[in-house]
Amino acid sequence: MALTSRNLPYLIIGFVSLMMPIAHAANQNVKARPDFKDYPVEISKGPFASQLEFSDEEKNYSSHWKEITINEFKKSENIAGHYRIYTDDKSSGKECLDHQGGVCGWVIDKLSGKIVMQLPSINGTNVYQQVADNGTPVGEEFRIETRKNSYLIILTGQAIPQKIEHDENGIPLTYPCQTTYYILKKNQFSKIFEDKNGCDVD
Repeated sequence: MALTSRNLPYLIIGFVSLMMPIAHAANQNVKARPDFKDYPVEISKGPFASQLEFSDEEKNYSSHWKEITINEFKKSENIAGHYRIYTDDKSSGKECLDHQGGVCGWVIDKLSGKIVMQLPSINGTNVYQQVADNGTPVGEEFRIETRKNSYLIILTGQAIPQKIEHDENGIPLTYPCQTTYYILKKNQFSKIFEDKNGCDVD
């Protein structure tokens, strides 16, 4: 059909009708992403533990780790009402699976004064790249987002495999950089949403 001033309005209407379901689907995908306000929690008023309690295993961790962990324990909660989560890229002993330069993280329960878990695990590893390969020269820096009055944690990064495996061409296999949404309840992370494109640069 030739494009004329007479049939142009019909073509525009047809194009708009075609694009509306696509736009609606994209909008629905954005809305599907969890938000902090969707997972509210009351901020605890204590009583909080007066000192940090290390387990027998943690007593063998590096002095660097012990120092930063004690300092973090003194700070206020930053997730799920009574937890303090923090990360470090300089730990390289038993506490971080001997990964020099990898990002590790821990969760302190300020009510009990105990370290209750590390960062969420992906395929058996909870150590992440400082800067993830997202197909750009700049890459994507590891980051976590939390609120003290919400169970939700948003983690963006690329996990470091415990054991490097290779494909049939000898190329090392890696985990992709992505953004994953978890909730923290009862000393446990539960994955609720995964954004495979979360590391893309706009």
